[in-house]
Amino acid sequence: MTQDLQPRPEQTVTPPAEIRRIWLTGFMGTGKSRIARPLAAALDWEAVDVDALIEREAHDRIAHIFKAGGEGAFRALEGQTIERVAGMDHVVVATGGGAVLSASNRDAMRRDGFIACLDARAETIAGRILDSAEHVSERPLLSGDDPLARIRELKAEREELYRQADLIVETDDLTPDQVTHQILVAYRERSQTPSPA
Repeated sequence: MTQDLQPRPEQTVTPPAEIRRIWLTGFMGTGKSRIARPLAAALDWEAVDVDALIEREAHDRIAHIFKAGGEGAFRALEGQTIERVAGMDHVVVATGGGAVLSASNRDAMRRDGFIACLDARAETIAGRILDSAEHVSERPLLSGDDPLARIRELKAEREELYRQADLIVETDDLTPDQVTHQILVAYRERSQTPSPA
């Protein structure tokens, strides 16, 4: 009797799709821009900051874009920028905290991309923002008397979308090096693991 050397359908695997981009998502103040640079350096890739691109091309600060045209005007610019960045190869992309709100943005990130969501407790985020040079004045969505309550509200609204990432890293008690290492390990595992056909 000859042995059947053909693999059964359930054994067939396809090689992993090449990951061309790593997207960092998560709420403001979780460290996306800070992590993008060392992560890109470790991979010999380029770091891209969506908010910085928008400001450079609009010749204006995001807070002013919000003030002049409202959140809708900013989200339109953000969507155009993300779609353009989704055509780049070998980039680590720091997105804005609300980028996941758009289905088209999420689809663009999924195309040959690995999504790492950086998370932190609301209290940690508030402390980081209040201690930063930008402060709340540069965070139009946090305007009001109680930034912490606003952070909790917005985080709760977006939680389900953030959780769709390939990896979630809780950054509260981690150094930037530790966060970078966790993402690198997960990215390398994903890029080498075949998936069922």
